[in-house]
Amino acid sequence: MLPVLQGRTRRMRTDYRETRRRVFAERVWKAMRLDPRFYSSVAENPARTREAVLVAALSSLIMGLGLMLMRIISPLWWLLGAFAWATALLFGGTWFLVAVGRRLGGGAEYVQMLRPLGYAMAPQALGFVPIADFIPGFLIGGVWSTACAVVAVSEAHRIPTRLAAALVVAPVLAIIAVVPLVGVILAGGG
Repeated sequence: MLPVLQGRTRRMRTDYRETRRRVFAERVWKAMRLDPRFYSSVAENPARTREAVLVAALSSLIMGLGLMLMRIISPLWWLLGAFAWATALLFGGTWFLVAVGRRLGGGAEYVQMLRPLGYAMAPQALGFVPIADFIPGFLIGGVWSTACAVVAVSEAHRIPTRLAAALVVAPVLAIIAVVPLVGVILAGGG
């Protein structure tokens, strides 16, 4: 009788794990589809915090692996860079979006913004896929992830989409403008 119960228990655990994986994948897919109801619900659900951080970390690692395989970065920098990118973008970006968003009339707390932003980073995993020689997957994933972040900020702060777009896109444009300047300064001006 005991072996029968053990087999049934093992099967139930396997079914439970498969269901959890399927539900996790469905949540990530909803995030990538820019579903505003999903972002609104995840902002209010404390049980999704760990999962949102996991999505951000995994997508950054996958993107870094793609960059490593395309020989854009070395293997050591891939691992360190992926973690640094995920940490800076998720935790620093959340802090910035909460601080500035509150001044613009938003009402999200730190963790209420952290959860949707973690899921918004999911499209960065496209960095693993070289779409074409002239359009790297990380570029498409970055644009898609920015669009997801706009929806996430809009839903978490309960502000209009155009205001959320300005809040998300302005720092991206600032980084795009500053990074080449820093490169020129570090290279000695030429």
